[in-house]
This record gives sequence, structure tokens and C-alpha cells, in this order.
Amino acid sequence: MAVLSSKRIDGPDEMGALFTYMVDLGITDGLPVIPPTEQNVQAMIDHVGLSPDAEVAVIPPGRGVATVEKLAINAVMAGCLPEYFPVVIAAIEALGDPRFGLLGIQTTTNPVSPVLVINGPIRHRIGVNCGRGCMGPGFRANATIGRAVKLALLNIGDCRPGDISKSIHGMPGRFTFCFGELEEDSPWDPFHVDMGFRREQSTVSVFGGQGTTNMMVGFTRPEEILCTVADGMRYYSCTAYLRGTGLPMIVMGPGHAKIFGEAGWDKKRIKQELFKLTAIPLSSIPQGRQITAPVYENWERSRSINLCRDAADIVILVAGGPEPYHLVYIPGWAHPKSVVTQAVIIPQH
Repeated sequence: MAVLSSKRIDGPDEMGALFTYMVDLGITDGLPVIPPTEQNVQAMIDHVGLSPDAEVAVIPPGRGVATVEKLAINAVMAGCLPEYFPVVIAAIEALGDPRFGLLGIQTTTNPVSPVLVINGPIRHRIGVNCGRGCMGPGFRANATIGRAVKLALLNIGDCRPGDISKSIHGMPGRFTFCFGELEEDSPWDPFHVDMGFRREQSTVSVFGGQGTTNMMVGFTRPEEILCTVADGMRYYSCTAYLRGTGLPMIVMGPGHAKIFGEAGWDKKRIKQELFKLTAIPLSSIPQGRQITAPVYENWERSRSINLCRDAADIVILVAGGPEPYHLVYIPGWAHPKSVVTQAVIIPQH
């Protein structure tokens, strides 16, 4: 058994007092946490069979080194079971990839936060909810995996609200934002296959998301559905329109996916139609001078502006309850290539 190197702290025995003590230390997200005792942390590390001092990523802006031990501490505090820990490690690896642009997300005035999407067999193995209520409360894997990642960004990356994180309002997704794709009820290949992985592989993908927008869409023809969805996506105050480099995400339930599948629509066609429908003519936008004008690169190129560079940048996922009533739009962070998919390494016990 490897020796753990983290500093030991003796806190109060009473749980309420211990929570207050940990809040005062500045190591929580404001919600109650599980005490990261040596036994709990060791169990988390033993499950993955990695050295406690193995480095997973460097987390900005504080450039803290996310070792397996430090991640295990945050996973314990978040309420993770040891079986969840491989997903937490993979998510941190993905966030540490330079293509993701984590520094900007950690320090911007925007409410953006990493969104985690889990694919592959591990969803069922650890009980990730991909169906009804998958973005809401009540599901331990979804809630605690996402929370463990956010605690690591706070504690290891030193991203303190107000001090370092300048997000003007923040958003609930900064506590946790994690769900699985409902691959079994999709007429298309799952997202990780689109990203070059095999269907039987388990992965976690990280996106920069600015919250959720619900769309009530009761139409039954693909063209009508997409006109309604595009209407909800098409607002020029969305940050992605500034540069035209976002990765907008549409999460549709299996009910809507079935309508498209039975009509012969693939994801490529849906993306192309949405890209066309979400273009905004510059003539419809007020021409007054804005304080952020220097970053409006997308507004200098043509007579209309787009959410992203290309239709292929639109992300289509299937998740949620079965009724074809609601879709979710997650506006993407305006950093190019701000999606990374990482394989989850399953321990061979």
C-alpha cells in the first residue's frame, strides 16, 4: 500500500461542526461533503490501482497538479463510490488537454462550466442515468462524478469564486453537470463513436456549456421540429455568435430521435439544417457601438453570423425521457475545439 502524502488535519468529531470547519478552510462548494478520511481516500485509490502521486493533469489557473491522491480526496468529498473514480480521472485528463481551453472557462465572466457526457458500457456498470431526469437530482453517479470534477477545479485549480473566477452570475451547473447518452434508444451512432472510439469503449466527453434552455417542441415532422429548435437557438446575445466558434449542443429525447430516424434523417442532415436556420442577418442587429466590439470577429466576415464555423460543430445527443415534447439546448463556449473525449480505463479486478 502506497503512503499518502497529503497534509493531515484533525477536525471536530460532530458532523455539523466538521462541515463548518471544512467550509471555513475553503475546500467545499458550500454543500455538505463526506470527510476524506485516510481509509476512504485509500479505498478510492486502491480501486484504480494507480500510484497516489501519479500526475493526471495540471489544472489552471493555479496550475495545481492533479495527482491521483488529490483527485481521490475530492471524489470522496463529493460522495463518489470507488467504482466512479475511473470516470473522474478520465474527465480531469480531458479537461487538462490544451485543446479544451480550461483556463478561459475557469476565469471568464461567462457562466460557462464543463459538461460531462458518459458513453459506453460503464454507464450501466456504475448506474449513470441516461434517461428521464438525467440532468437533475436523485442519481448518485451523475451527481457525484460531476461534483468531484467541479471540486477538483476549485481546490486543485484554485478557482475561487470572486477571487479568480469572475463569472458574473455563475450557474447551477458549476456544482455538477454530468449525464450519460441513451445509446440504446438512439437511431444513430453514439457521440463517442462520432469522435473515433469503438462502441464497446467507455468514454467521458467534456464540453464547455453555458447552461440549459428548454424547448417545448410538439411537432411531428423533422422540418417543423428543427424550425422550432432553431428559433430557440437564434439569439445574437449568445456568446458563440461573437466569434462564430461555438459548439452548440442539442440533447433530444428518444421520442424526437425516433421521429428523425424513421424519416431517414441522420445527424449530418440535422446539423446542416440547423446551421442554415440559425444564421442571423446582420441587418437585424442594432448597429450601436458596444464595449465588446473588438471581439466581434464573426461580425466582420459576411452579411450574417453563425453559432459555429461549420455545421459539423453542432453536437447532437440522445438522452432523457421518452416523450417527444421537450429538447434541451446547451449553448457552447465560444472557444474552438472545446470538446475532448477521453477513454475511461476500467480496472481489471
